[in-house]
Amino acid sequence: MSMSVSRRQILMGSASVTGLAALSGCSFFSTDPDKGSDNGPKQAKGKEAPALAAKVKSGDLPPVAERLPKNPRVITPLQKVGIYGGTLRTVLESTDPSWLWMTVTNDHLVTWDPTYSKIIENVAEKFEVLEDGKVYVFHLREGMRWSDGEPFTSQDLTWWYENVLLNKQLTPVIPSALKINNEPVKVTADGDWQVTFTFPSPQALFLQQLTPHGPPFWLLPQHYLKQFHKKFNPDLPDDWSETFLSKIDNLENVDLPVLSAWVPKNPHGDGGRQVWERNPFYWKVDTDGSQLPYIDEVAFTFFNEPNPLLLSAANGDVDLYMRQEVTIPKNRPVLSDGQQTGKYKLVGVKDPNHNTIGICLNLTSKDSAKRAMYQKKDFRIGLSYAINRQQIIDLVYQRQGRPWQTAPRPDVPFYSGEEFGTEYTEFDLGKAAQHLSAAGYSRKNSAGKLLGEDGKPIVISVLCQSRYPDMIDAMQFVKGTWAKVGIELRIDTASPELVSERLTANDYDCTLDKGELGYVDLIADPRWLFSTGGSSYAPLWSNWYEGGSPREAPPQAMQKQMSIYRERVIGSSDQKTQYAALKEIIDIAKDEFWTIGVSLPGDPFCIVSDRTHNVPGDGQMWISFKAPYPAITNVTTYYIDPQS
Repeated sequence: MSMSVSRRQILMGSASVTGLAALSGCSFFSTDPDKGSDNGPKQAKGKEAPALAAKVKSGDLPPVAERLPKNPRVITPLQKVGIYGGTLRTVLESTDPSWLWMTVTNDHLVTWDPTYSKIIENVAEKFEVLEDGKVYVFHLREGMRWSDGEPFTSQDLTWWYENVLLNKQLTPVIPSALKINNEPVKVTADGDWQVTFTFPSPQALFLQQLTPHGPPFWLLPQHYLKQFHKKFNPDLPDDWSETFLSKIDNLENVDLPVLSAWVPKNPHGDGGRQVWERNPFYWKVDTDGSQLPYIDEVAFTFFNEPNPLLLSAANGDVDLYMRQEVTIPKNRPVLSDGQQTGKYKLVGVKDPNHNTIGICLNLTSKDSAKRAMYQKKDFRIGLSYAINRQQIIDLVYQRQGRPWQTAPRPDVPFYSGEEFGTEYTEFDLGKAAQHLSAAGYSRKNSAGKLLGEDGKPIVISVLCQSRYPDMIDAMQFVKGTWAKVGIELRIDTASPELVSERLTANDYDCTLDKGELGYVDLIADPRWLFSTGGSSYAPLWSNWYEGGSPREAPPQAMQKQMSIYRERVIGSSDQKTQYAALKEIIDIAKDEFWTIGVSLPGDPFCIVSDRTHNVPGDGQMWISFKAPYPAITNVTTYYIDPQS
């Protein structure tokens, strides 16, 4: 999963337009509880976890009724009302936090329902959308508390707005989701339980942008953070902002009060394992009125290499995992073989991605000669014709998928044909040479190397994230076929963190990205259609659109895309208007051919242990960070049955 943004950017919400629009629902995915109890857990449950009940009895905690809000969110378990206890075991490759964000920290004002079909209340008890998307009113839950027991009120949001969002030391660039034409949203409170966001003009995508992994802002506890803010603590040094930003990192700062179901026991960067324990003040209950979550702890074990992680999963040491570093077609055979002995199953999930690999030449490269070369459409077309996609599909992706550019998936409701997806996907070295020649590159040296305008052999260095071994394998085949037209490809593998840093610094030649956001999720995050936050192919153009720096004005065609998007997608809540505008944007993307794709992805899957229950079955989850799965399927109602 691509996240070409740093953790700091995510924390401050300055990275990207985020979110997505409604998807068609999964009619077979019923969230109604199974009323039959023949196969359900037999243990008595009570209103709270036994460990918390013991603390109440000892006087260390107030009674559960005093810890819950007046109207807690009631969650209906998918299969059965569960039991308390246990540790959910899961894994991470490297210390990439995305999987943590998508499992244990994803509680925002609103959220997607489990079927990914509509936005529903969450932290907010209810919400109203007024004036065609210009005004959003959120009604908070009376009596709701942070994990340290302090009240969560509207003042936390207005404090964030006045002292974090509008503070240039903390937020040098206001996220695009929180401004219109560079004019920021206004956030006001009416009493303790009502907050209003007012935009200068309609911002029709705001709710969608609040729901995903990486929202434009996090809910922050003013009572704790004031001590680290210069305005409230004048004794702080001038570089106080760095400390403040470290204090709002909910993965590293175990003292930060949170609203999530679990809180960290140790920092994310502290060793090879992080454990999260239940939040005694969590604000959701099941249909019995019992406080959630059911599971006491969630333990993440970090691996530096994919193979040990794969072995751990095959040995049955993982209760839940659905990251594409492991759950890829290549690994399906070995994981399938281990199901019986490892006591787990593979559950099919749906893929909203449009591509296995997006090849992103840096169109705003620091190297002026390469920038000019990469910006030539014929050069990009030549490279595309010189890729044997079927070979990659057969040998890397287990014959799953078909050749496809970085175009929307064929099933998006606002796309009228496959011309974009299939253009220039034929493996034809003759056509490749013709287009490279048309771009001005036909001279070769005695070794058969194609020469650039400076008379030197053309060399492209591609920056690959180490967590995507399939991409590295695929690029070995690309290296071979590009060599046949005289272009040398060098593969530079690095950690996700280092890749993110180099992308932010515009310090790269070419990079790869997962083709995420290929379904209707691209409505609120069109990064593959034109360069915006999160895109990997023209950081200076992206900065121009987002208001960041350094920046460079993009070509007129891309400026037209950006203008259409601002005026008729963000600016209108009418779906027909949005879809018509997106078709125009897509047509321009097809003509300009900004990036190169390889193939439509195959069928991903999820690892679920036999002892973990209330997890959706085949085809009932998406592998998406815009509707963060599995978080939106109510992980708080998953339970561990040790007898399974």
